[in-house]
Amino acid sequence: MSIPTFNDVFQQIRTNLSFMGIQADRPSIGLTFYIFYAMLFTMVSSEIVFFSVNMAPENFLELTGLAPCICVGILSLLKIAALAWKKETVFTLSDELEKLSTENLRDPIKRDIVSSDIILLKTLIKYYFVLNAVLICVYNFSTPFYILYHYLTTKEEIFILPYAVIVPFSTEMWLTWTFVYIFSVLCGFICVLFFTAVDALYFTLTSYVCTIFAVLSNEIITLDQPSDDILSQIIKKHQNVLALAEDLEEIFTLPNFFNVLVGSVEICALGFNLMIGDWNNVPGCMLFIVSVLFQLFMMSVFGEKIIGASIKVGESAFLCDWYKMNKKTQKVLLTLMIRTRKPTRLTAFKYSVICYEGFTKIISNSWSYFTILRTVYSPEDQ
Repeated sequence: MSIPTFNDVFQQIRTNLSFMGIQADRPSIGLTFYIFYAMLFTMVSSEIVFFSVNMAPENFLELTGLAPCICVGILSLLKIAALAWKKETVFTLSDELEKLSTENLRDPIKRDIVSSDIILLKTLIKYYFVLNAVLICVYNFSTPFYILYHYLTTKEEIFILPYAVIVPFSTEMWLTWTFVYIFSVLCGFICVLFFTAVDALYFTLTSYVCTIFAVLSNEIITLDQPSDDILSQIIKKHQNVLALAEDLEEIFTLPNFFNVLVGSVEICALGFNLMIGDWNNVPGCMLFIVSVLFQLFMMSVFGEKIIGASIKVGESAFLCDWYKMNKKTQKVLLTLMIRTRKPTRLTAFKYSVICYEGFTKIISNSWSYFTILRTVYSPEDQ
């Protein structure tokens, strides 16, 4: 199987960013971005107004069902704004990773080290976009089929929308309903475009930084009486990859923070509806909660991966034949091992570390919120 180049993996992400107005060859954000952002902001604001107007004990269950949809919209707005803010860093880091990846693929030994990770990443990115595209299509276009089914079975016209919103005019006519429906569908696709672009970019850049760590670890573990030049190159490579990891943290610390905060609320609300709500809501809630959990879990997987990759550099220094080398080389390797005792980590704005432990913390927080909701809610409220 041929190994994808960095451009092969990054092409779809670059296309999506360019479509929304975030381009590498432009110093500023394009007008398209502001149009899309304004549309989604209007949609989320309408949902929040609907939520606020209908806030009452008798609507408690219904409103918790609407909360995850609002959370996804807010999360998309926050994440894409944070990414647009770090636009220059994103494309600078991607250009640097492209150069290093090209060098690795030219070397047969390095290519064997990184090939499995790159192939897996390419597959993940492809199906991540496809999965979310299918989900939003099902969610957006199921409404007309339900209206048609209801009319054929009851001969009654109903005017429902895929998202609960409040607009300054009646949607009980086909003309106004069509206008709001088309606008809602477009906003749904914009929302998915925003958060999938950020997530796919996170997966890609993190994975390629991990491959640089892996190549460096292999160079260290195979050392045999290295010269001063070779040692100097290894130290420079380690400092370079640490700088790349710092750029990665700078880009994604805010999006990760928003994921951690909003993700807990989403899981809580969806779990509450699964446990308390009607059986009719179960398929949609299950689909939604699986999507949220998958996104948070993959975020944690790549966070854990970069921790392990950075630690492995120090382990490789310990496992190489350092006892056969001169004192100067041993001191350099010892310094390297001491440095790697503090692993490279991606954080949620220093609030928590993105790793498996962080994922369990999100689930724990969601359970805490769920128990509070369950205590507040009682059957009499229905």
